[in-house]
Amino acid sequence: MIAVIADDLTGAAELGGIGLRHGLKTEIRTIAGTKPPPATDLLVIAADSRSKPRAAAMEEMTIITRELRLQKPEWIYKKTDSVLRGHVVAELNAHLQALDYQLALLVPANPSLGRTIRNGHYYLNDQPIHHSSFSTDPEFPVLSSDLQDMLHTKDQPVHIRRTTDQLPVRGIVVGEAQTIADLHTWAARIPPKTLVAGAAGFFSAILDTQLPDKQIPDNKQSPGSPILFVSGSTFDSNRKLIRQQADKQGPVTYLSEGPWEQQVIGDLKQHGKAIIAIDEGPHTQTALQLRTRMAEAVAGIVKAVPPAELIIEGGSTAYAILLQAGWHTFIPQQELAPGVVRMSVPEAPGLFLTVKPGSYRWPAAIHY
Repeated sequence: MIAVIADDLTGAAELGGIGLRHGLKTEIRTIAGTKPPPATDLLVIAADSRSKPRAAAMEEMTIITRELRLQKPEWIYKKTDSVLRGHVVAELNAHLQALDYQLALLVPANPSLGRTIRNGHYYLNDQPIHHSSFSTDPEFPVLSSDLQDMLHTKDQPVHIRRTTDQLPVRGIVVGEAQTIADLHTWAARIPPKTLVAGAAGFFSAILDTQLPDKQIPDNKQSPGSPILFVSGSTFDSNRKLIRQQADKQGPVTYLSEGPWEQQVIGDLKQHGKAIIAIDEGPHTQTALQLRTRMAEAVAGIVKAVPPAELIIEGGSTAYAILLQAGWHTFIPQQELAPGVVRMSVPEAPGLFLTVKPGSYRWPAAIHY
């Protein structure tokens, strides 16, 4: 069994989709303690450490790593945010200590999405990453393209290496990558007893190396109705799509409006679809307070009018909603697009959950 520890739910789902693509029997959980069914090939633990203070994030990752180590997986992959938001270095150090490893190889670039690293700097579509919408992230704004700045490593600089460079025997190494071929090069040169970490592209490259004869399952299904969309994203492209629906008198309800829960329930019953989003502010509440309020309301709405499809945009928002609803286990059924994964929920029979990172685009199969 392969194990993955992800720092947010959408990252966990994304890697679950990659496992599905490689023909692996995959299970995603928010709790690591219980042993998965014997036939499980890939176990993905969805943490919520990116939304926690640094010390709490390290504690969570230490506990998860120790619990997973008892299950003796073949290897463990640490899924980080591809643009290094969160407590990346602190969490990697916690994993290394819990595993008794000396070296971590972190390859966060994802060239298929235009996310590349060269000469110690991070680029999005050949532009420095801090010139993008990631600079306005409410919790971890990206204000520099320099990897050391992005990782906040003034006290503990990381090693930055090209694919042809020799690796050190200890510490945290960030592998530069500009192409998918670079990811495969890194995947083929992982030293023993090394914690491998990074974005979805590197994980996929490792599976490509280990499972060259992958079998892609044919499991296309049509979405059911009613459909509840929930957006916790702050990205301009997502907000624009929702504004366009609202301008057309679509079933859009913003969190800041009055008694909005009944409006959503009414839209689900009348239109078979409802969209919940956070307006563009300004807000007097913190991102955590807004997420919590959203989660409590959505959990109540789902009980009142159980949707056939619950589609959530934004990892922290998704995690808060699922925690409030009491759902902890998810089985990937379809990879609608890279990073957009449709899952069944054993604790909610008949419901399909689809999650997407806020920075990713919606596939043609899903639209507001």
